[in-house]
Amino acid sequence: MSQEEVEKAVHRFSQAVVTMDIGQLMNDLTPEAMVKLQAAAGAGMAVQIQGYEVQSVGQEGEDWVSQVRYLGPTNFTARLVWRKLGSEWKIADADVLSTEQGG
Repeated sequence: MSQEEVEKAVHRFSQAVVTMDIGQLMNDLTPEAMVKLQAAAGAGMAVQIQGYEVQSVGQEGEDWVSQVRYLGPTNFTARLVWRKLGSEWKIADADVLSTEQGG
């Protein structure tokens, strides 16, 4: 996967978070990553997301890692690890790095 492909996937996923495109979210996240994000971000937080900022995208070994700040009443920054699983790139791991009061 090239950096351009990763950046497109990051924007596709982040736009799905903003619009609550459940099908796309389910396609991009492994079950383990989904559970981690839900637990770390808090129930219902994603429903309130109004925008996002991609802060970084880089390669770590065979994985690609993005850091994205999601904006809403509560802002949070997520670290998303993209990994090729079968023929598709998926978010294999995810962590919420920080939260702060939004606007």
